[in-house]
Amino acid sequence: MLNDAQLREYHDDGFVVVPGVLTPRDLARIRDEVERLYGEDHPGRVLEKDGRTIRGVHGCHQASELFSRLVRLPDLLEPAEQLLAGKVYVHQSKVNAKRALHGDVWPWHQDYIFWEREDGMPAPLVTNVALLLDDATPHNGPLLFVPGSHRFGTLATERRCDGGEESWKSNLAADLDYALTAEQLGPMVARLGIRAATGAAGSMVLFDPRLVHGSGTNMSPYDRQLLIITYNSVDNVPQEVPSRRPEFLSASDTTPLAPLTGGL
Repeated sequence: MLNDAQLREYHDDGFVVVPGVLTPRDLARIRDEVERLYGEDHPGRVLEKDGRTIRGVHGCHQASELFSRLVRLPDLLEPAEQLLAGKVYVHQSKVNAKRALHGDVWPWHQDYIFWEREDGMPAPLVTNVALLLDDATPHNGPLLFVPGSHRFGTLATERRCDGGEESWKSNLAADLDYALTAEQLGPMVARLGIRAATGAAGSMVLFDPRLVHGSGTNMSPYDRQLLIITYNSVDNVPQEVPSRRPEFLSASDTTPLAPLTGGL
C-alpha cells in the first residue's frame, strides 16, 4: 500500500515513483517473457516506422500466463485498489519497447481521452501502473510528465485519424491520435514545468490517466522497456460504443482481480 506521502505526491503531481518493487529474479523472468512476446506475430505487436524494430506489444495479460499472474501481484494490485477505492480489473496492458537508438517518440497526450471516446469509459476512475524493465535515464526516452496537469481535466483535442475499420492503429503509432499542440502545452509547461520519471529497473511508476505525458526518442545504446498495466474500477465498466476496439486494447473481462498468492 502507498504511504501518506506517496498518496499526496500522486494526487498533487499526478504521479509517484516507487523504487524496488520487482525482485531481480522476477524482473529477469518478465524480461524473458517480453522477448518471447516480441517474437509472436499478432495484431497487438506493433513495429516502428522502419518496419523492423519492435515498438510494443499489447494485451500482455491475455497472451501470457506469467503476465496474467503479474497483474494480480499485491505490490501492484493493492496500490491500484487503494487509489480507486475498490476492486479493479485490467482494461489494458502493454510493453513499450523503446529500443536502443531506434525507439521513437510518444507525443504529448492524455490517456483517458482514448478510453473515454474510443472505449466508452464513463469516468477517469482508472490508474496506470508502469514497471521499469530497464533503467530509465535522461538519455533513453524516459516518461516525461507535466506535474499537476491532471487537475485541468480532459483537454479539448480532436482526432488526427479519419476513422475506418482499423482506425485504432493510429492509437499505437508515433503519429498519435489526440496528441496535444504546442499552443496547449506552452502555458501548462510555463506554469508547471516538465519532470522525467527516471529510476532503476524494477521501479514502479503510478500515474493519473489525465496527466499530460509523452517521451522522446531513445538516443542511448540501451533499451528502455516499460510495462504499463491500466487498472479500471469495476464500477467504471465501459459502455457500448459503435465500433469496439480490439480486445487487446479494451478488455471485455471485467471480473474483479483477486490478489496473487505464492509469488510469480
